[in-house]
Amino acid sequence: MTAQLPPGFIDIHSHILPGLDDGPESMVQCLEAARRYKAIGMNCVIATPHWFRFTGWAPTPERIARSVAEVEEMLDKAGVPLKIVPGMEIGFVDSLQPDFPAAQLLPLGGSGHYLIEFPLMVAYMRPDQLILRLLRRSRIKVIVAHPERCIAFRDNAAALAAMTAGGVLAQVNINSLLGGFGREIQQTAINFLRHGLVHFLATDSHASERRMPPDRDEWKLLGEYIGPAAVATACDENPRRLLAGEAVVPVIAESGRLEKYFPGDCARNDKKKNGTNRKGFAGLLRGLFRK
Repeated sequence: MTAQLPPGFIDIHSHILPGLDDGPESMVQCLEAARRYKAIGMNCVIATPHWFRFTGWAPTPERIARSVAEVEEMLDKAGVPLKIVPGMEIGFVDSLQPDFPAAQLLPLGGSGHYLIEFPLMVAYMRPDQLILRLLRRSRIKVIVAHPERCIAFRDNAAALAAMTAGGVLAQVNINSLLGGFGREIQQTAINFLRHGLVHFLATDSHASERRMPPDRDEWKLLGEYIGPAAVATACDENPRRLLAGEAVVPVIAESGRLEKYFPGDCARNDKKKNGTNRKGFAGLLRGLFRK
């Protein structure tokens, strides 16, 4: 797979395929999103339409492959050379069915890693146990989509730490870190980054007016917040490692950057009583067992 990838950044989470979910309604919107991607140096996008079992949002791998081919043909005619790789974003409740329906699902770009989304507003008590049980039972590999947006992980970095210790990878939305979903979600994203719990930053673009890929100013701001090397790890090096079947590494913000731009948030996160106020990774895990 990596031999076929163009140089440049890679977005591992994007709803760029039209007509499959709440992403673009037309090829026109899809083309606009593609041009935004190219403007910030992204030359490859993993298309991840929603997949919820027994709903209208459950595209088959064959349907996704056809849509990828149609979009790439349209982009080629428009002179926008953006590579599209098939994948999907799987609803967590559905993925917990006793018979994990692997034949109906697509890992990201054939990597063997499935992108799984928790419900945003369901407060699971121990999300780490649920996911780790799924890994043991189904023998799959998981990337958790935007945990900072999910109430199950907010103020609970310890649960995400337990999951990453068990081999789960985590993807945070770029817009979350930039504050596009509000201060609480931004604070959560900062906390996860500071504790080495993030492996990918992705757009989760829906190619609509409200959810387009970042523009040049937003992309520049991301680099200011975490440093160019961290952006490269999150949006280039780790995605390539993922698609090559190699081990990825945590995204580490350049020293002092988060403290410079978010001094109050960093101080507040250090004092939270969820295990993150203890030093190091072991402190995060110990926090799981605090009453």
